Amino acid sequence: MPIYEFHCRQCERDFETLVMRSQEKVSCPDCGSDQLQKLISAHAVGHAMPDTACGSAPCSPAPACGGACSAR
Repeated sequence: MPIYEFHCRQCERDFETLVMRSQEKVSCPDCGSDQLQKLISAHAVGHAMPDTACGSAPCSPAPACGGACSAR
């Protein structure tokens, strides 16, 4: 369940909220405005595959794998 960060353009408040579905309507908890800017958060940026030898965590970093990963 992703938590997103938003900036309210009306009252200038930054806040986080849980968004269950991409179509879900989000509004500012302080002023109720829906004029929001979605902020880039560290969590949202880090959704790429891990940089490991076998491409899955919790393996050792590439290129050496701890042997627990299956071969490609």
